[in-house]
Amino acid sequence: MESPLPAFSPDDWLRLRDALRYVGRDLHHRSFAVDAQRRELLWQEMDRCLALAERIETACPLPEPAGGDPL
Repeated sequence: MESPLPAFSPDDWLRLRDALRYVGRDLHHRSFAVDAQRRELLWQEMDRCLALAERIETACPLPEPAGGDPL
């Protein structure tokens, strides 16, 4: 049976991982400008983004680019 995921290159996986980390950080920064109820929702979404980035890194060990983490 074929995998339902498209075949991404290692660079694509790095971009996806880094984009999820960036979104998680952005949600964290935005959470300080909203009320407590909205902040909790943003933090939950931040946790999901960071957890998925971690899953990508764990499941697909990726070589780091020469410059390290650009974010």
